[in-house]
Amino acid sequence: MPVALVVVGWLWGPGLPVGLLLGLRGIALFALAPVFGVAVVASAAVVARLVGVAWSVPVALVASAVAAGLAGVVAVLARRGDFLAVRADPRRVWLVAAAGLSPAVALAAVAVVRAVGAPDAISQVFDTPFHYNALAHVLDSGDASSLTVNAVGDPETPTAFYPAAWHDLTSLVVMSTGASIPVAANVVCAVVVVLVWPVGCLLLVRQLFGRDPVALAVAGVLSIAFPAFPWDLFGWGVLWPNLLGLALAPAGFALVLTVTGWVADDCLGRGRAWLLLAVAVGAAGFAHPNVVFSLIALSVFPAGAAVYVRARGLRAGGRARRGLVECAVFVGVVFGGWLWAATTPALAEVRNWNAWKSFETPAAAVGEVALNATNQRDALWLLSALVVVGAVTARRRPAIRWVVAGHLVSGVLYVLAAALNRPDTDLLTGYWYSDSHRLAAMLPITGVPLAVAGVLALSARVAPRVRRLGVAGVAVGLTAALVVLTGGLYPGDREARVAVTYPKAERDKLVPDRTREFYARVARHVPEDSVVLGNPFDGSVYLWALTGREVLYSHLLKPLSAEQEYLARNLHRAAGDPRVCAALARYRAGYVLIARDDPAIVGVEPYGGVAGVPRAAGFELVDREGPARLYRITACR
Repeated sequence: MPVALVVVGWLWGPGLPVGLLLGLRGIALFALAPVFGVAVVASAAVVARLVGVAWSVPVALVASAVAAGLAGVVAVLARRGDFLAVRADPRRVWLVAAAGLSPAVALAAVAVVRAVGAPDAISQVFDTPFHYNALAHVLDSGDASSLTVNAVGDPETPTAFYPAAWHDLTSLVVMSTGASIPVAANVVCAVVVVLVWPVGCLLLVRQLFGRDPVALAVAGVLSIAFPAFPWDLFGWGVLWPNLLGLALAPAGFALVLTVTGWVADDCLGRGRAWLLLAVAVGAAGFAHPNVVFSLIALSVFPAGAAVYVRARGLRAGGRARRGLVECAVFVGVVFGGWLWAATTPALAEVRNWNAWKSFETPAAAVGEVALNATNQRDALWLLSALVVVGAVTARRRPAIRWVVAGHLVSGVLYVLAAALNRPDTDLLTGYWYSDSHRLAAMLPITGVPLAVAGVLALSARVAPRVRRLGVAGVAVGLTAALVVLTGGLYPGDREARVAVTYPKAERDKLVPDRTREFYARVARHVPEDSVVLGNPFDGSVYLWALTGREVLYSHLLKPLSAEQEYLARNLHRAAGDPRVCAALARYRAGYVLIARDDPAIVGVEPYGGVAGVPRAAGFELVDREGPARLYRITACR
């Protein structure tokens, strides 16, 4: 809990002063503060690297103060107009929203605890070593920039943009609390799931339904009911940067609907929303560019409808030509933007990623979208019924029509990835790596307000028959019934999607508890300035994050230079190969860690030289625990 409070401090602390100075209050302030927090922390990490300052807690605090100062300047410059006029909701509005959020927080927190287990449980899936070791690199080097973190400190890996907002935030939590990397990573993800996502959904519902206390009372609970997000991205991959970024998406979509005019009883103001949207896009980009593409996909139809409505107004005022020009410009911008994204080399690697294959028929994929059973999970009948009812009632709420349109866009993209996944469909789905999990995670952004609309519609029909309860009582009763009848909002599905990355059985762990204890002994044998070699696929890759002892091969997809690959293939020849000794000196490598002797792992290329160390001359066994062994390299003395 102390670590969780620090996470809340870093997510909301930098943003609350900025939001207050910009005139935000209530739900808007609380929902948009994490957007500001992510933007401030991630941009500060980039600037710190550019000016040669090590990333640290004081640097982040200074950046937060600078952000507040800039917000104050904007507030002073805009004081003469209503650009930043305060649009505070009555206290009862946000008190109702907070009351409705409380059970959601409790249910979500219980689900996280049950799925993860111990606070220091290790995520043990494909992408985890990169995220863990990127954090270790940040803590060792003081470099947390999104422009360089992809190399994980290896000067032979070309630097490129990698969204490091999650790593920046989590590194601050480690620095602030002294928590281990696994603890910090788990708690950051938990706070994102339990708080950031639900409050973002609250803002979206607030803008779509106005100050309707019934909508706000049920929105929090419904926000955690969709397993595709946030639960799936907590465990799939793992895609923790996507988890953070997509948790900000409901607030970003609320800003899009505000600037396009599709909101009820606006609490933001269109002018201010433009400014906030620019910040939200920056925060999303630093969290993960996938999220920017998600916002674009959801925004095409409401933006196009707003342009069309404006064109009709211009025509009525005798300015039809201008309306036509604006419509043509909009179409040109959308098509031109897509054409650029479909052809630019900057996105080629993402577009052409071919790790995922289709696994469904188109009809089955459509059914999965309708029943919130994406990626072949169990159908969620009751929740899906609410979404369908909400979509059907959209004709009575103009803004909801464009939420339905966004839901259909997300559904079509999912169907393309799950059922087709061809080079031609990559032109539409490639910006999400054509990954059905990432695309399915978009559906709850629109699914939550549609489910809220469904509850309101059913409550309005039932309330006349039970007048003592009223619409509010019926809505709360329906939501409570959903919770009870689904055993707590489908807890088995939610928890299973997270637990997949935290294996409980020792035989399923890449780093069993016994090996983890051995790693603590390894740290006592290996000097702090020495680099450890190992086959990353056998679990040795976790040594850096767990003990602070750097490993050369820092993640499973690490691009190897010619010299690094030669060393991996020929390490066992160190006693007779001067090139191997030269490489060892170059990389400051003095030890070899072999974590297991599973034949399926030992044979992974190009790490055959590591596998041959136990039978080669020039390597001294220092310590062992079962199949895990630590060797000192003596061949090159």
